[in-house]
Amino acid sequence: RQDNGRSVCLLNDPPNQCGEFCLEALKPMLDHIASHQKEWSTCNPQNQNETQETLVRIEAKLDKLLDQEKASSTNANILDLHAKLDRIENLLADLQENVSKRVSNASISPLFTRIGSRLIYIENKIEKSWDGAEETCREMGGHLATIQNDSDFSAINNELDLNRLYWLGITDVAKEGEFVSVATGKPATFFKWAFGQPNNLVDKDNCVDTYQGEMYDSECSRSLYFICEAVG
Repeated sequence: RQDNGRSVCLLNDPPNQCGEFCLEALKPMLDHIASHQKEWSTCNPQNQNETQETLVRIEAKLDKLLDQEKASSTNANILDLHAKLDRIENLLADLQENVSKRVSNASISPLFTRIGSRLIYIENKIEKSWDGAEETCREMGGHLATIQNDSDFSAINNELDLNRLYWLGITDVAKEGEFVSVATGKPATFFKWAFGQPNNLVDKDNCVDTYQGEMYDSECSRSLYFICEAVG
């Protein structure tokens, strides 16, 4: 029926019908997994990174579906559906672990050197937009760098030209004020904002750069130097 302009599915027998309904909702995710398993076993570092990000999004959708199902289910017979969904979650977890291992073991550019606790590449010759810089880092087997702690930040800053601006792998383009790591899709945990930052000037400053040891939010289309990181 229609409810406030939205279609609502009414179940006459929730314990039995919900299993079929929820699994049907998951079918596109399962089809995606099945159709890409062979590709994931042989893909290059860039595609492996893309695959890992896809799996993170699939797991998030699955978690949301589980939360919705738990909120609406009251009958003990629904436990069978929980078991099926748990098996699907385990499959996703195994796939993501496999992809993570392949990314870690993928061919990483020899241009990376260990600075602090991370493998880092600092681009000092070519300036690119944030998206362009991230694409270059992925082609090298990594991502734009997400700083983990003050020690790593200090070590990296010692290698930078402090008169230049460098892109980092942090953005709030998805939701204003929620800065996430491009490498993991999870909230970034370390910041060293300059005074008055982040200020989201004219509602376009959604990507983070560093300048003279501090962080700024800037317009993602700006062309800057950049810092890549790789797992290793």
